[in-house]
Amino acid sequence: MSLWTALKKLGYTPYHFMEVGQPENIKEGHILCWKEALEAKVLGKGKPYEPEDFDKVLGRYSAVTDAPNVCFADELVAAYPNAKVVLSVRDPDKWVASMESSYYTILGWPAFKALGFFDQAIGTERAVLELILRQWTGGDVYNRHKLREGFIRHNQHIRDIVPPENLFEFQLEDMKGWEPLCKFLGKDVPDEPYPRINEGDSVAKFHAFMYWRQLFLLVGGWLKMPLAVGGLAWGLRWMQRRGTLEMIWKRLTG
Repeated sequence: MSLWTALKKLGYTPYHFMEVGQPENIKEGHILCWKEALEAKVLGKGKPYEPEDFDKVLGRYSAVTDAPNVCFADELVAAYPNAKVVLSVRDPDKWVASMESSYYTILGWPAFKALGFFDQAIGTERAVLELILRQWTGGDVYNRHKLREGFIRHNQHIRDIVPPENLFEFQLEDMKGWEPLCKFLGKDVPDEPYPRINEGDSVAKFHAFMYWRQLFLLVGGWLKMPLAVGGLAWGLRWMQRRGTLEMIWKRLTG
């Protein structure tokens, strides 16, 4: 989240998982695309995503951050071999703690799980979170030790596949200001502090927002039918009192 905010300040249009909640991205079905891509990669279900497939989701963005993007590091690096890659690393235990307060907290919400049975968007969102964890843990979704190993393995994999001249690595706790990042990206240094955002808390709040949004839409959909039926009944009763129904019947029957 901090890097996503920093990239926006530097003039990029970066993609973060929260972008799936943008109205145009909801309309274009981004969350469904990510589920499709992850199922192909993690479960071997369906056709693996190729550059033109990623363009359906990322076409209007100039940078990517966060999962699910990081799950496709190999594909994106192969598609954009000259891209600059920023690897932000941190203490593995602190990262797992952040995942505990975000992904695992969200998946543990009983209401989030229950709504997923009735609402496709929430059900798909939950499936995407579990697929991300499945990839990082080697299939053992709720094993925190495996998750920690996956984090370390991912960081080393990025170092292995990205040419050194295209890679900028920094320790999140040691990031004191903009200068190293701006030098790597060839950007001017903003006249403001480097952003510091609680990732886990922000992610949990976003998914809580999505939950309440979908619950509101779902309940609204359920209410439409009784409201429509009630409105029709009221209208027919009003027409009956004014003799309108009898007049319409006489005209229809000649």
